[in-house]
Amino acid sequence: MSPGFIAPRILVAPMIVAALFAAPAPAPAFAADVLPLTAVQKNNLGIATVAAVTQTASPALTYPARVTLPPASVRVVAAAGAGLVTQLHVQAGDTVKRGAPLVTLSMPGLADAQNALTQARLKSQLAAGNAARDEKLFGEGLIAESRLRATQSETQSARASLAAAQTTLSMLGAGKVSGSAITLTAPIAGVVTESAAEPGERVDAGMALVKVADLTRLALEIPLSTAQARQVAVGQAVTVADSQASGRVTALLPQLNASQSVLARASLVDPQKLLRPGQSVQVAIAGAQSAQGLAVPAAALVWKANVPYVFVETAQGFTPTPVQLVRQNASQAEVTGLAPGSRVAAKGVAALKAQWLGE
Repeated sequence: MSPGFIAPRILVAPMIVAALFAAPAPAPAFAADVLPLTAVQKNNLGIATVAAVTQTASPALTYPARVTLPPASVRVVAAAGAGLVTQLHVQAGDTVKRGAPLVTLSMPGLADAQNALTQARLKSQLAAGNAARDEKLFGEGLIAESRLRATQSETQSARASLAAAQTTLSMLGAGKVSGSAITLTAPIAGVVTESAAEPGERVDAGMALVKVADLTRLALEIPLSTAQARQVAVGQAVTVADSQASGRVTALLPQLNASQSVLARASLVDPQKLLRPGQSVQVAIAGAQSAQGLAVPAAALVWKANVPYVFVETAQGFTPTPVQLVRQNASQAEVTGLAPGSRVAAKGVAALKAQWLGE
């Protein structure tokens, strides 16, 4: 520097100096591969771990369901013709045997139908006797063939009239007939679920009077979301909570119902006979066999951008690890993407998630 030269003074603002020499800002927590935690920190945050174990069967999924009566378990006893209810032998809740009397009707046309049947039966018997006689006479050459053919025609006509009379009487109802009264009987053994008639009431043909149901043959209706339906298949076992009742999925309806649910139907066997049609229950649907899934607590799962993660314990702390969710119920999940025996956080997961996402 030459004599007399004065160097210019450079003024640097204190804030700029601080910025130049400040330590670099830490990276966001979610970018870290490992969340470092000491044993003391882990204890203070209440973090507990469990081992991911190999699944021999997928966890059962729990759903609300409703007990129903399958159509094959119900029989309806109806009035076959217009009549008057003269006696009601049962009421809702009664247990009946097959053939037990249910309701007695007075039907004016019943006596006429019985009389017509009796007349048709007598005419048919007479025609059959005449035909047998004429066949014998024709064989002996004593009558012409035309007479034999006429007799046989009368026999066929009498049989047709008998069949028509029998049909007419049967259309008035199946049961015990006495004069103009008919007592309709139970077609199956079961329980009377509905009695729609009262003594003194006039009924029309086709009116349902009594419903009888076989309560040993029940069913379940299980509403599922579309996502849940993908985890259920025909044939999977179903059990009812707080009961010995069980069954199997028999069908998944192809269309959605009014609440946008997929309806699954299941058979049901109730050895204790504790369940009733219309009853709301909780059911568990067992998963299919799984050769590669690992079971972890459902509480171990955390979600980021619609991807499930678990926090795997390592020597340095916990590593957020993405997994593939196979199926899940309220307490357990089946996942892939982990090594068997990996220990995952099951408690204190919220604290780990907050540290991971920088919340």
